[in-house]
Amino acid sequence: MKLAFYYNLAFGGAKRAVYEQVKGLVQKGHEVDVYTLDQNIDIFDMSKCASRVYVYKFKIGSSMPFLSRLKSDYDNFFTLKKLHKKIAINIDKNKYDLVIVHPDKLTQAPFVLRFLKTPSVYYCQEPLRICYEYALRLKEKVNFAKYIYEEITRFYRKKIDRENVRAATYTLASCYHIRERMIEAYDVFPKISYLGVDENVFKPLKIKKVNQVFFIGSKINSLDGFDLAENAIGLIPKNLRPILRVVSWKKENNERLTERKLVELYNQSIITLCMSRFETFGLVPLEAMSCGQPVIATKVSGHRETVIDGKTGYLVDFDPKEIAAKIIFIIENPLKASEMGKNARKHIEDSFNWEKIIDNFEDLLRGFVKKHKE
Repeated sequence: MKLAFYYNLAFGGAKRAVYEQVKGLVQKGHEVDVYTLDQNIDIFDMSKCASRVYVYKFKIGSSMPFLSRLKSDYDNFFTLKKLHKKIAINIDKNKYDLVIVHPDKLTQAPFVLRFLKTPSVYYCQEPLRICYEYALRLKEKVNFAKYIYEEITRFYRKKIDRENVRAATYTLASCYHIRERMIEAYDVFPKISYLGVDENVFKPLKIKKVNQVFFIGSKINSLDGFDLAENAIGLIPKNLRPILRVVSWKKENNERLTERKLVELYNQSIITLCMSRFETFGLVPLEAMSCGQPVIATKVSGHRETVIDGKTGYLVDFDPKEIAAKIIFIIENPLKASEMGKNARKHIEDSFNWEKIIDNFEDLLRGFVKKHKE
């Protein structure tokens, strides 16, 4: 197949998904071109795997502080739309079988979907959260004019996101939880294409364990559940209490945490805590399990689709006492922890390694192409 991808994403799991999909399809012999506004070169360098990469320049905002927000919104709503129309025309000229469209960090579902004449697939990892999640509602006490402006722009962002999604020829969701949210938000009925993990990178290492549990996320974002992890550790007797190792994708000096260091931290820890109160899918549990480590995860959304309770780890409620009890059990039963770690690694090899994920992804794309030609 001759395929095009569009994306404009910041560093993180969503960008990794694009990289792995492009790389996997090229390795299977497909011609894959990438169209993007992303000018950042990082470990997900599309030029290393794509047939061709077309980068478009786009700048938003103003150097004048009092105009910055107004100019940014104008650029997002109108200037970006014109650029996406240009990108769509360029894509159509190159006669692709299918265009796989990932989110744009500026709008979520990209405008390009509206203008493509080539059949398109929108790959959704989450709806526009600021418009659909109660926890992200406008809570600040602001003056009336600012409140009205924020409400209007959020309404317009929601309208843009919904219309763009519904303009796609086909849709894919990253998991069943996201499919249900897409049905509710957009009235579309996507097929499922899971994300995976590179088991050749995230793998067990022969390094010594230390008495620590691992947490990846923000200390200040309540949705990440750091308070649950911290409170649970505080309930563990001092003679057993492990260190709570907390990291984000960035180090203290603002350099990105390397994959090698991340793999080492998974392997050094006795368990990984995934405490999100609202996780769309979550790559952290997959990475931890691929490293042969059991996971304690909250019973939310994507966690329920990846962690097998009692076999590869534990699914828990938002209860520090329950979380603490599971941590204590793992510490006091190293043989059980080792068994869970082996189960976790096998679970990834059987169900969530990228090779198998790409096989399924390829089958779905071939089905869309065939359906469109019928």
